[in-house]
Amino acid sequence: MSLEVTFCGAARTVTGSQYYLQYTGPDGSKFSFCLDSGLFQTGQKINLFKINSHLLFDPRTLDAIILTHAHLDHCGRIPYLVKNGFGGKIYSTEATKKIAEVVMSDAARLHTENQKSDFSPLRGLKKSDLSSQVNKIEFDGEYLKHLSKIALESENLGLYSQEHVAKAMRRFKTYEYHKKFRIHPNLEIEFFDAGHILGSAYVTITEVSSNKQIIFSGDFGNYNKPIIRDPEVPKKLKNTTHVFIETTYGNRYHGKLNPKERLRKIISETVRQQGKVLLPSFSVERAQEVIYYIVELMQDNKLPKIPIFLDSPMASKILEICLGHPELYDDDLQDKISNSANPLIYKGIQILETSAQSKRLNQFQKPCIIVAGSGMLTGGRILKHLYFHLENPKNTLLMVGYQAVGTLGRLIWDGTKEVEVENKTLQVLTRVENINEFSAHADQKILKKWVVDIVNQADFETNTKAKLFLMHGEKEASLGFGKEIEASLPSQVESYWPKFGEKVTLWK
Repeated sequence: MSLEVTFCGAARTVTGSQYYLQYTGPDGSKFSFCLDSGLFQTGQKINLFKINSHLLFDPRTLDAIILTHAHLDHCGRIPYLVKNGFGGKIYSTEATKKIAEVVMSDAARLHTENQKSDFSPLRGLKKSDLSSQVNKIEFDGEYLKHLSKIALESENLGLYSQEHVAKAMRRFKTYEYHKKFRIHPNLEIEFFDAGHILGSAYVTITEVSSNKQIIFSGDFGNYNKPIIRDPEVPKKLKNTTHVFIETTYGNRYHGKLNPKERLRKIISETVRQQGKVLLPSFSVERAQEVIYYIVELMQDNKLPKIPIFLDSPMASKILEICLGHPELYDDDLQDKISNSANPLIYKGIQILETSAQSKRLNQFQKPCIIVAGSGMLTGGRILKHLYFHLENPKNTLLMVGYQAVGTLGRLIWDGTKEVEVENKTLQVLTRVENINEFSAHADQKILKKWVVDIVNQADFETNTKAKLFLMHGEKEASLGFGKEIEASLPSQVESYWPKFGEKVTLWK
């Protein structure tokens, strides 16, 4: 019996989560499965196509996928595996399945829309010339340099289509938290609430015959977030041998977060000068969280009851899914529902489904809050609103998330006073604010407590330590967390920062 893992993503970087595991059973039978299969999201578009289209295993031999949650960097390559021959089952929670369909469908739409414009300069080239053109593009990070010799195919440059998403959805099988199930006669799986987004899970994989266990954190959540419950405390995990831990904020403390008060102050000041609040937001989790806080403030009479326009078809679909899963809400929201005060169904929220409705909103003259994608101003309906409102000093552009280098959001946040939006040069005259206190990821303190709770339950053999794989983080964050946890548990934990493409034997 043996178990090996190949690190196919989220290794020395923060996106592209994909772990390929190969198991040999007691009878010598072979079984392979993935834990997550997400898209890399950092880099130029051609560069990203090149990375995401390259797999370190044959999808036709893959038996199963276990999905921790539905963010694109964890589920976005599943349709690509289906396109290339994967025919096994996909295991997740029910909420994760529903959100993943929305996320993957949106990704397929973008692949279809963008492939002509993104890759048209490469079409018609001979393969040798094509390879030369593509290899001029630098990869972000040392861990991907070995991919520089892979040439793009000259046909069908989109990763996948809606057809592949539909085929993937037919392969899902869902389980509730704490409902154990087997993907192989000798491998048992259990989902625990990770408190990251609706339906998110951390996963235990147990070899039934030996009772040995490994744990994948997926993305681990922050405490005291609205709507969903806090991350679950692990219990009865005494036979843990390996822990795969996300380290996005592994070297940082969030400190005391009070985004609700920041929202109140910024929105109040904008309304007083009869302006609009333009709020670019990520569709999964962030948009719903921001709306929740704003409506709470209105219900408590701490904000004037101005209209809230949710101008994002994707975010509205996620909101609908969220409303369909009250069993996943935290105690605070459960109490509000019992008192008929659910902020997510507030009558002042107007959902704009069509582009025509979105365009008409630009003629609205009264103070309001416009929530629209994308979060980094890289596309979506928010660009139309910037086009009409960026040069009005009464308005506020309120960013509620990280702005990556090279995005329009980052340019504006860095103080650029003149930008191009929708092929027009605009002066940035609106007030610009950024609330970085919304975080769906655990900080070092929370991650450390989670690992300590697991390790202190473990029943190790003499001179044996738990192996801690430092995943989903940049160098300083990952190695900083490894150093901290080894200092706290010097005789119980050994941390390791794996490389992209590296293969490690877990059990033998």
